[in-house]
Amino acid sequence: MSFVLLSGLLGRAETRVPCFIFTGNAEKECSIDLSKLNRITFGDNSMVISSSTDESVESVELLYSLYHHLEIGDAIPTVDISSVNEISADSTSQICVDADSKLLYLQTTSDAKFYVGIFSVNGNLLLTSALYSGDAVSLDGLSPGVYVAVASDNKISLSLKFKLN
Repeated sequence: MSFVLLSGLLGRAETRVPCFIFTGNAEKECSIDLSKLNRITFGDNSMVISSSTDESVESVELLYSLYHHLEIGDAIPTVDISSVNEISADSTSQICVDADSKLLYLQTTSDAKFYVGIFSVNGNLLLTSALYSGDAVSLDGLSPGVYVAVASDNKISLSLKFKLN
């Protein structure tokens, strides 16, 4: 981000650069500068965005349960992305997939409605649903492949990486 001070009146000039842009559970858009963090490594519960050329640049871990949408585009990088690690999963709640019946189930002790999103590994939102504990959503419309399911009631956030054959 470029800062320009002009007699204290204009504040800062902001430059749009290629960014990894994601929207989280609070619907706040965050942008990560891809010129500094240009490597994305996918894990079971999260992705790590790091520098492929400079190990001194601190990497960022994004839990799959944190975001509803992600894309790559020109944006103004977010200065403070430390808040992305504040949402954690609840150990008494889970989402699970029965690959044979192609159903995704929500199991939780919460009475709240959970909003569920199914993403491709490329980050495309393919399916959404609202579920209560014990409910299921059909995955029949999805072709064989690897997917990430995220669920949140704005207090509890869950994620699951799964494969359909």
